[in-house]
Parts: sequence; structure tokens; C-alpha cells
Amino acid sequence: MTDTGSLLLRWVSEQGAGSLSDVKQGMWWLAAKHGPDIEPGAPGRWLRDAVSLAYMDIDWRNRRWCAAPPVLTRLPKARGLAVLTGSRTAAFDARLARAVQGGLLELLRVPSDRPARDIPLPHSLIIQFDNEEGLASWAAELGAAYTPCFALQGARLLPPLRPGALTSAPEFGKPLEQYDLDSREYRPVPRPQGEGLYRLKRRDSKRVCQVLRAGEWHETSHEQGVYLVLESRGRAADVLRWLPEKYCGRERFGTLYVDYGYPLPDLQRRVAVMCCGLAPRINTQAENLAYDNVPYAVAAKIAESLGQHLGEKADD
Repeated sequence: MTDTGSLLLRWVSEQGAGSLSDVKQGMWWLAAKHGPDIEPGAPGRWLRDAVSLAYMDIDWRNRRWCAAPPVLTRLPKARGLAVLTGSRTAAFDARLARAVQGGLLELLRVPSDRPARDIPLPHSLIIQFDNEEGLASWAAELGAAYTPCFALQGARLLPPLRPGALTSAPEFGKPLEQYDLDSREYRPVPRPQGEGLYRLKRRDSKRVCQVLRAGEWHETSHEQGVYLVLESRGRAADVLRWLPEKYCGRERFGTLYVDYGYPLPDLQRRVAVMCCGLAPRINTQAENLAYDNVPYAVAAKIAESLGQHLGEKADD
């Protein structure tokens, strides 16, 4: 194990849990040691990808994280392929190496492309199998949980979009920012400018997001808040698009496109990523993220859970 992404995953797996600030600091030190040109926002992007790939779970509001347990799950209609995800301690990697030597299943280590100044991700562990019963037994021997197909199961369970708990209005005179959907960035405002998504610092110095709807302030995450605001604008604010594959018999599978500035919430992102076991492709020119091998039914469930209507075109 020599690549930076695998080293970082080993480190968070052995740590198990902790504060977000500590893990970011550790990541920055470790990543900078192997790549001096890392961008300032790279640790945050690595963490969001790690959540999508089910390596870890993060409570963003309380700034805590924990490593996720190892899980083996099939990819939807991917011709005998599954992904082995979750934490990878040294003990787990040793068991995996012995299991692969047994020759029952084939292990493929597949990289996710990331920009040169981002922190590399660990290679995804894709398993090739012949029968599902053998796959479940192999997971049990490895000490991993087995889920038949997380993407399909998770999509059916996605909760509908709702504002969070009621909260107090921002303190008068304190710094306040409002998210501008057109420029896709927060801008300082002297006071609330009507309904929308706002960002502020609480008295405990934690930066939080709040959404103003129907005259009431609600707690929210940045991602949920963006879609709450989009939902209030109707069909004109639909931003999710899905494009089917061109191969015969694969018309109900395709790519889900999400434009920059409208990131999927953690749960929706994980469902989309678990359709192929890889982080989304970054289309710099088109300014979007592309999630591959997503069944139309899964894409529609993701859109429905966010108050969106799924479009069927994309600029890739």
C-alpha cells in the first residue's frame, strides 16, 4: 500500500472516529507530504467523496466523523460485479489478501479520477462473482456485512425533502451570507433578503446553514438547503438530468448529471455512487458531476426525494 488515498483510508479506519477539525488537519499533513501542490479545499472534497463511497460517515453539524464498517454489495445490473466498501484496517486488508489468494473470487482495484491538485482517493475494490450465494458466504468469512444491492434498496428508502427543526432568526448586526443560486456562491447581506438559504456563525463559533421559508427559520445543511430553495421555485428550477446508455438492452441505465453549485445531499450521493462503486466523474468544461450506471428508477427516486423533476438531457 503506497498510494496516498489508500494510506489515508487506512489511517481513518484505524482511528475509528473523531472530530472533523482533527481529521482534516491530519489529512492535510499526510497529503501534503506526498503531494505539495494540494489545493486548500482538497481535504473537504476528499471527505465528501469518502462519505459517498461509504468509507465513513460524517455529522457535519456537530463536526464529528466515524469510519463505516466493511460492506459488500452488488452493483445494479453490472454483470456479476459487486463493490467492497467501508473501512480498511490492516487486519481487514490481511484477511482480504488471504481470501483473494483462495481464488474463489476476482478482486479488481479501480481508480477514481481526480484533478491533479486534489487528494487521490483509494482505489475502489470491485469484486467479480459467479453466484450470489457464494458472494454472501465470502462476505461473511471476510467479516463484512452483505447487502444485496444498496443502490436499489437505498433509493426506495430516500426520505422526502423537508426543512429541519425550527430555529431562531440570525442575530441582528452579525455577519450573514445568502446563497445565490445563479452565481452558486454565498454573498454577504446586511440582513435577510426574503426566503432563501443563509449561512452564519453561531455563538459557539460553528458555521451553520439556515433556510427561511414561509416566515420561519429552519436548520438545514447546505445541500438540503439548496434543494429546498429550488423546490420553492417550481419546474423552472429543475437541475438534475439523466441520459440513457446507447447500448442495446441498457436503455434503462445511464448517467445522472448534477451541475456544480447544486450538490446532492450525503444520502442521495451515496445511492448514486453505489451504482458503479466509483466517485462521480468531474466534467470541468460542462461544470457538472456525472454518476454512471444509474438505473432510471434510481435517478427518478433521487430526484423525487429532492423535489426535482428529472430531465433527460445533458452537456457532457
